[in-house]
Amino acid sequence: TIIYLLQLKYMTASSLQKRIKQEKNILLEQLEKTPIVQIACEKSGVARSTYYRWMQSDKVFARQSREALFK
Repeated sequence: TIIYLLQLKYMTASSLQKRIKQEKNILLEQLEKTPIVQIACEKSGVARSTYYRWMQSDKVFARQSREALFK
């Protein structure tokens, strides 16, 4: 995780936002295929704690996530 933190330090804000958006989209695709949060997170490489943090901080992601889970 130290390497990850160092990488984050050198990322620009816009490149970080793009990466997070990509991660969210990949996770949403996994949730549509496998509507189990733990498994979708494992397959997309996103920690469950990150998923739940995104659910609280991003209303659009939260809505998209609920839609993917209950399709």
